Amino acid sequence: MSRRALLVAFSIAHFAHHVTNSLFSALAPFIRETFAMNNTQIGFAVTAYTIASGFSNAPLGLLADRLGARRVIVGGLFLIALTSVAIGLSGSYLWLLIGLVVMGIASGSYHAPASALIAETFPFARRGVALGAHTTAGHLAFFAAPLLAGVLAVSGTWRLPYVAFAIAPVACAFLLLRVAPPGVRNTAPHEWLATFGDIGRVARSIGSLVSISIVGQVLISSALAFLTLYLVDARGVSPAVAAGLFGVPQLAGLVAAPLSGVLSDRFGRPAVLLAALVVCAPAAWLLITLPIELVVIPLLLIGACLSFRTTATEVLIIDNTPATRRSTVLGTYYLVNQPVGGIAAPIFGAIADAAGIGTAFAWLVVAFAALAVLALGSVVTGGARIRAASSPG
Repeated sequence: MSRRALLVAFSIAHFAHHVTNSLFSALAPFIRETFAMNNTQIGFAVTAYTIASGFSNAPLGLLADRLGARRVIVGGLFLIALTSVAIGLSGSYLWLLIGLVVMGIASGSYHAPASALIAETFPFARRGVALGAHTTAGHLAFFAAPLLAGVLAVSGTWRLPYVAFAIAPVACAFLLLRVAPPGVRNTAPHEWLATFGDIGRVARSIGSLVSISIVGQVLISSALAFLTLYLVDARGVSPAVAAGLFGVPQLAGLVAAPLSGVLSDRFGRPAVLLAALVVCAPAAWLLITLPIELVVIPLLLIGACLSFRTTATEVLIIDNTPATRRSTVLGTYYLVNQPVGGIAAPIFGAIADAAGIGTAFAWLVVAFAALAVLALGSVVTGGARIRAASSPG
C-alpha cells in the first residue's frame, strides 16, 4: 500500500477513535441534568477519563513496541466501541465514571502507536506534514461528532449518540486489520534503563519547552472541558447551540493541523510551538470580552493554538527518539500530559463553583499570559540546544 493510502486509512481510524470519546464535554449540559451534577462533579468525570487515558498510554505504548502497533490500535478501537455503548446505558453517576475510566484506558491505545507507525512510514522531511494531516482527522471528529450529538440530544436523548456512534470504531478496526502494517517490533529483551535513557535524552534536549507545552495543554483542556457550561451559564447560550460551538475550535484544526506540519518542517518545531503558546492569551481574552455573536473568532484562534501545539510537540519528540522506542516515549509523554490535565479539571470546576465560571475563565487569560513569558524565556535561554534537537539526524 502507498504511503498516501496508508495515511488516509489511519486518518479515518483517528476520526473513528474520537467519534465517541469527544462527546462528554459537548453533552455536559444534558448529562448534568440527568445526574444532577455540579461543576466539581463534572470536573471529576473529566478527570476519570483523562487520568485513565494518560496512565494507560505508557504501558500500551510499550506493548505496541513489543507486539506491534496494529494489534494494540485495533484492540483499543473495539474496546472504545463497547464502552461507548456502556456509557450510553449508564444509570447513575458512578456507572458513568466507570464507563469513562474504561474508555480512557482504551483511548490510550491509539495515539502513540499510530504516530509511531506514521513516523516509521514517512521520512523526516515529510513527517510534520504527515502527522499534521493525521491530526486533522481528529479535529474533524471533535467538530462533527459533538455537532451531530447535540442535535440528537435535543431531539431525543444524550444517550443516543454514545450508542449509535459506536459502530465507527468497530468498522475502522476491521479496516486497519486489513491495510495497516504490523509496525516495527522491538524483539530484544526489554531493558527499562534503556527506555528511561531515551526519555532522559529527549528531556535534556527539549525538556523545558515540552514541559511548558504540557502546561499549555492543561490550560487549553480546562477551557475546552468547561466550554459548553461557560457558554450556557455565563453567556446565556442554549445547550444545543453550546454543543455546536464546542466543535468550532476543532474546525480550526482542519486547516491549522496540516499547516502546522508544513510550518514545522519549514521553520522548525520550536518556532511553531512558541507561536501557539504566545497566541493563547489574546485568544482567551477575546473569548471573554467579545460579544457572543463574534465568539466564533476566539474559538477558532484557540483551536489553531491547540493544533499547532499538539503537532509541533509530538513531532519534536519523535525526531529525538529511536524508531523502536517511539511508542514507549510518546506514551510516557501522554502519561504526563493527560493526568496533569485531568487533575486540573476538578480544580477548575471547584473554582467555577466558588467564584463563578466567568471568573474562572478570566483567570485563564492571566495564566496563558504567564505561560507565554515562560515559553519565550525558555527559547531565549536554550535556543541553540532546542534548535539542534529539531534538526534531522
